[in-house]
Amino acid sequence: MRSLAAALLLALASATRAQAPITLDDALAQAARANADLSMARADRGMAAADRGQARAAVLPRLDLDAGFGHSFIGRSTGAGALIDPITGQVTVVGAASDSEAYSASLSLSQPLFDWARFKDLDRARWGARASDRGYDETALSVSFEVTRRFYDLVKQERSLEVLQKTVTRSQELVDRAEALFTAGRAPKSDTYSARVNLQNDRIAVEGQRIRVAQARTALAQVLGRIDAEAISVVAPAAIDAPGVPGAEPPPADALLARARERRPAVLAQAASVHAARAGVGGAQAGYLPTVSAVGSYARQGTVLGGQGGVYGDPARDYSASAQVVLSWNLFEGFGTSARVQRASASLDRARADEDRTLQAVAKEIGDARAATVALARQVALATDTLTIAQQSLALATERLEAGLANQLELRDANLKLTQAELSLLESRIDHAVAVADLARAAGGTL
Repeated sequence: MRSLAAALLLALASATRAQAPITLDDALAQAARANADLSMARADRGMAAADRGQARAAVLPRLDLDAGFGHSFIGRSTGAGALIDPITGQVTVVGAASDSEAYSASLSLSQPLFDWARFKDLDRARWGARASDRGYDETALSVSFEVTRRFYDLVKQERSLEVLQKTVTRSQELVDRAEALFTAGRAPKSDTYSARVNLQNDRIAVEGQRIRVAQARTALAQVLGRIDAEAISVVAPAAIDAPGVPGAEPPPADALLARARERRPAVLAQAASVHAARAGVGGAQAGYLPTVSAVGSYARQGTVLGGQGGVYGDPARDYSASAQVVLSWNLFEGFGTSARVQRASASLDRARADEDRTLQAVAKEIGDARAATVALARQVALATDTLTIAQQSLALATERLEAGLANQLELRDANLKLTQAELSLLESRIDHAVAVADLARAAGGTL
């Protein structure tokens, strides 16, 4: 019984830990482990590393060992028969079938001394692996921003739901006040109907917001690599509730672009791709050059396996060996080399164009994100002032209504303006935080 109770307590504790709210750092750590895009980028990086290893193997020595064990069979020839030596009278049978043991052993070593195609292919593979590494970094940067954006979006939708729920509470108070005034003969019955309609509309808005919260939660679960979206609960970053307005403006766009040239993985990956394409041109041009290799071999064969005179006997006897420097030069291949050079050159031009396009896209991302960051910082300041005014307006409308100087419509209008001001400030703060994260991503890392 005690063991069962302990197991239940352990399961309850595990469930509590599983449903514990996560911070933004927790979300980033989960995505790093389980995000599908990162997993695919990691696999691509592994394949590029394998290609580099394969290209390196082509320029290293190659040592081959061959061994054979079996029988050699020779069938009876058409002209088989007996021959008599006229001098000795000895009879010799020729062309008869034979069956003998056959053994062989050989060792061969080859080393490319000059093979421009292999050397440039190794260079291309190295740059390709570097491009793949930077591609993984770019994917990680993009996933990190996407996690941040969706995390903040869930916070925004949950906070918006809280604002709308407070609006429902205030609308309920208006209904109660309208009914009290009607009972006291100080307001018409129509005011109670109007207040109830407003309350129902506010409740409808709350239910619609619940849908957006659920959608934001599933979107975050997707980027985290999770399927248990309902179990996800987030802790809002402290910056969301920080007093005041955002601080200094971000660095100038030129400085951010210069930083992106040095740090943005997408830019570095394209630069590596250009180097790889340039190495590909060199590899294609290798068709005009000869190749030089050193080749050595050692071989033994016979009908005896071991012992005196055996194939696997004394290695210093009964062998054949060779050592050569082999020159190979393709003098004409039907202009195939020229075609390969032309294709490689076109690939290099395309890689350069991709590099320019990537840099232009990064410059646009930086410009857009910086402009959004600056504008949203100002918007936060304006929304903060607007919220203060809306709170004062609602307080004044409430006082006027209690004094009989205002009606339900004026109070309802002040209530709606307060809701709009609260939502505007919330959205401005979160959108500013997302814009800062986007600017950091565009520049290649933390600002």
